[in-house]
Amino acid sequence: MSDLFERPRYHRDVVFHKHTDRTVGFLELFYDLVYVATLIQIGNYLSDNLTLVGFGEFMVLMFVVWWAWTGETAFQNRYVIDDIAHRFLILLQMFGVAAMGLSVSEAFGELSAQFALSFVLVRSLLAVMWIRSYRAHPPSRGLAIGYITGFVGGIVIWLGSIALPEDVRWVAWLVAIAFEIAWFSRPSMVRATLEWAPDDHHFIERFGIFTIIVLGEAFVKVLDDAQGTRLELDQILSGAALVTLLFGLWWLHFSDVADELYDTESTLKPLGWIYGHLFLAAALVMYGVAAKKLFGESISYPDEAATDEYRLLLTAALVGFLIAQALINFGLDDSLTAQNQQRKVAVYLGAIVVIGGFGLVATGLTGTVLTALVALAVLALVADGIVQTKRAEAAGASAGH
Repeated sequence: MSDLFERPRYHRDVVFHKHTDRTVGFLELFYDLVYVATLIQIGNYLSDNLTLVGFGEFMVLMFVVWWAWTGETAFQNRYVIDDIAHRFLILLQMFGVAAMGLSVSEAFGELSAQFALSFVLVRSLLAVMWIRSYRAHPPSRGLAIGYITGFVGGIVIWLGSIALPEDVRWVAWLVAIAFEIAWFSRPSMVRATLEWAPDDHHFIERFGIFTIIVLGEAFVKVLDDAQGTRLELDQILSGAALVTLLFGLWWLHFSDVADELYDTESTLKPLGWIYGHLFLAAALVMYGVAAKKLFGESISYPDEAATDEYRLLLTAALVGFLIAQALINFGLDDSLTAQNQQRKVAVYLGAIVVIGGFGLVATGLTGTVLTALVALAVLALVADGIVQTKRAEAAGASAGH
């Protein structure tokens, strides 16, 4: 029977014929692209508001949009569903996500109510999805009721935020998310979540694909802003440093941890893995903005020191990335990884101090030199990971003999 007429099914009840494991579907990819388009708008907001307040607002928007995406991902991950009704619900969610993206530029001002209502639409449709799973899969009804109740409580707070002054509505948004986190952290909810566990490998793949799309967005920002540039030596060196740095970030995440399983026996470690991806997405969006700004300066002012705001933004992006890697590595199952995860967490924490401190004091350097130096630091982390993996494999081979 075609999936177009199948109701939601718990993933462990489904036999996948085409592949050994379940894979991310085309509808999920399409859905993720709409979110990344919204993240591009959030990056543009940061680009236009490079102040401490603007940075704080950027983080609020990142958290809200990432939280919305994570909610749908958690549902889609547990249930195999691709029927006509679900596709229609996804279409409506896309409208809501797009409306959030259109509201970003004034999300803390005159479009704050529109932004809030857009989130409410997305969340309400997610609640409808859980209602469908409640009806289709009676054994997991306790989990469905928990999610539906949490979402309804959050929606009430979101709607209440509209009654507040425009400049403080964002506080209610964070309160709503905090309510949901607290609700989903209750012991009964945790037990239901463990009983009806997600499809772990599908979960990892979904987060990995979303991350690679966000990483690619950094290229989009630079190319879009510098379109038509005639490349001279300064621009070639700047571009090489920025691309090398981005490649190093890709290596640290996708070559080392992206396909590693989080610790399914722990209730704390998977949280580190999940929230580490929030910092990861925010860091990559920040990097895209910083790269665009620094490359632009290599065109207009190649011999002048990098603007303080751009230098600090690049530093914040790298620190955020390293925090993300520390959290994700903390969340992994040590018994399934080649490298010692405690050591890796310590290395990343040390790198945060070194790179963060350097970025704070490295005034007077051109953007190209600054980027090249931090790229070398990131490549040193890559080299350390290669050495540790080689040693682990050698030790494993010796133990095998």
